[in-house]
Amino acid sequence: MPNGGPDNCSTCGFNRRNQGIWRNPSPNEDLWPFCEIRKAPITSDHWTYCQNWHTRTREPIGPIYTSGLYESGYCRIPWHGNIEPDKGASGVCGECGAHFSDGVEVALVEGAPGRFCSNLHYLDWWRRQHSQEEAPMSAGIG
Repeated sequence: MPNGGPDNCSTCGFNRRNQGIWRNPSPNEDLWPFCEIRKAPITSDHWTYCQNWHTRTREPIGPIYTSGLYESGYCRIPWHGNIEPDKGASGVCGECGAHFSDGVEVALVEGAPGRFCSNLHYLDWWRRQHSQEEAPMSAGIG
């Protein structure tokens, strides 16, 4: 789908620009996308997701997700807290050591960015970092 699916932040009532209206046909374009639940700026609201869109509850449920690398179809990978993974990175994979030119990178407060050759290797790393969390919207990866 060209807009990232029907359940993205651009149609979410918790996105500040939608002013509490789900699938708002006239969002306030003067406002930057911002998740009112998680207090997080959203850089690409058509390609950002969370489970709260489906439940419409104000208590955060699980992580924020972004569209991952297009490997064998679209998939959703979780953010590292309020840090969005970036696609299109190049480098050496932190999981397998492979050199890559189109992977995933995530900024890390505690050191150099994490770089990964695939959605699966990013998700493997993410699961170790967030061992008490689940990422059900990433269930089809791997």
